[in-house]
Amino acid sequence: MPDNILKTLWKISIGTCSVFGPDMDFEIINKHKSFWKKVQKNKMGLTKELLFGVVSTDSNIVSRVRKISVLRFVEGFCNVFNKEDLELRLDEYLRGSNISEFFNKRRSFLISLPAEERIKYINSLKEKDIREYLKFSLINQYDKCLPKAGIYAFDLSNYTSLCRLGGFLGYIDENKVHKYLEKSALLAQKYYSGFCEFAISSTVGILFYVDVIEKNYYDMLLMRLKKLLTYPESYFNNLDWNQKF
Repeated sequence: MPDNILKTLWKISIGTCSVFGPDMDFEIINKHKSFWKKVQKNKMGLTKELLFGVVSTDSNIVSRVRKISVLRFVEGFCNVFNKEDLELRLDEYLRGSNISEFFNKRRSFLISLPAEERIKYINSLKEKDIREYLKFSLINQYDKCLPKAGIYAFDLSNYTSLCRLGGFLGYIDENKVHKYLEKSALLAQKYYSGFCEFAISSTVGILFYVDVIEKNYYDMLLMRLKKLLTYPESYFNNLDWNQKF
């Protein structure tokens, strides 16, 4: 496969398990019949649609709906309203967000306890602080699935989505999008062993971020994770984790 487009597809792939999610990426892939064959034969150009991850359309109504979805993530979740906000938030994600820091502190404390003491401690929180009870229960449930980096994938995936959508909104140009995406790609490879581990870690990060996990939302995240890891057209099933940059 052509090396340049593979590198870019790899860089954008890790954003598919962010809070923004993979729906538009899947729509773009499905829009191009035999997408991966075209990539393999060097017949798939790197369009802005592909780079930014927002499906282009001739319908003004659909276009507005998609922009609302973008702004819901960029402004609502990332609290980014301009170019300066974008740079600050991207820097925070690379350094590790407060969410990751909170997770790591609680995880370090929990794993310092013997197994029986962990359960006792978690159960003791049920009546005193339901929020903390849920956070510690989540950490205990997924601890063995996560590497030392914990949910840093949550930050890197959101960083990747914010880079792409920042480009779509005109906050940064295409050259910066490419430059910034390489930073998150290299860090992902440094701290995680593969797409599966990365996607699980990011999904656990989303669950940790949410104060109260509703069953419908939990089921949606698990279905999304399954699709990312098993859908034949998914980036994760067509790219090599050890891609050189």
